[in-house]
Amino acid sequence: MRYRDFDIEDFLSDEFFIQWVKNPGEETNHFWMKWIENNPDRKHILQKAREIIMLVDYRTRYELSDQAYMDLYENIVEKSNKVGSDRRHIQWGIWHKVAAILFLAFSTVYSINYFTGLDSKKDQAQQVTKWLSVYNPAGQKYRFKLDDGTIVHLNSESSVEYPETFDPSRRVIRMKGEAFFNVAKDKDRPFIIETENNQVKVIGTSFNLKNRGNFELALEEGKVEVEGETGEIISLLPNEMLIKNKNGDVSITAYDPMEVFGWKEQHLIFKDDTFQEVVDKIEAWFGVKVISKITVESGWSYSGKYHDKPLSQVLDGISISSEFEYKIESKTVTILNPQTK
Repeated sequence: MRYRDFDIEDFLSDEFFIQWVKNPGEETNHFWMKWIENNPDRKHILQKAREIIMLVDYRTRYELSDQAYMDLYENIVEKSNKVGSDRRHIQWGIWHKVAAILFLAFSTVYSINYFTGLDSKKDQAQQVTKWLSVYNPAGQKYRFKLDDGTIVHLNSESSVEYPETFDPSRRVIRMKGEAFFNVAKDKDRPFIIETENNQVKVIGTSFNLKNRGNFELALEEGKVEVEGETGEIISLLPNEMLIKNKNGDVSITAYDPMEVFGWKEQHLIFKDDTFQEVVDKIEAWFGVKVISKITVESGWSYSGKYHDKPLSQVLDGISISSEFEYKIESKTVTILNPQTK
């Protein structure tokens, strides 16, 4: 059976898919990102299967309580009852297969733990922590949930590394690029994000973090602390944005939420952007290469907002105001003067 025809329970039993979820690598990431790009109408099924596998692999494998397991099972059964009457029988079967897989996984782990006993704390301390990674190439965005319930919206050309299980005293991850975090509250375990030159520490909050040359953190709610290389600590309050430039300048300002993290809702924003900034955004957003054969006047800038629009419509909007033409060939965009087309 082709992946195009897979339902949730098919993904849950496919070893190649499970391996990607549990231990993604460059090759598996490339395959599944291309598959999502070519099958956008099946993306929701793949994401649901991925969330279920992450719950089974982490929570049931290590510390899923009886109550947590029952809550997960009941949520699945509840979803099966929400479909229309004309599809009730089909959907009921699918969700009960998923529930059965979860039950089998839970029962197996519970039996192993019962008969073999839990590892001692000493043995656990000696185990080497396994780190997993998620990478988004240009043109891709991905939303996923960590073991503690934290939700991550990962932007294109960005990556997050996180341990298979969080430490009992703190939750540490590493990030490159840009992501929006909705951190699950846990006052006993601070959530720490390590970037190239800074460390972000929170308890439970939501914010956008961008680390592409400059370090930019925009706080939506809660409170965060940012520690630099020299140990200086800067605290932020809601609606404040910290910017640390590569040249060492540091500032705290207000920000426009749509401009800063509208990307996670598919809003592509240009605000007084230079020509190179426009090119960079288009390449990252759509996963294309832009070749310019025009000369741009000094002081050229562009502002515009596009919500979930295809590449051609975005280029149409920019070209009309800027008087250039373009052609799209596969993953390459060429910008031309009208007379040279």
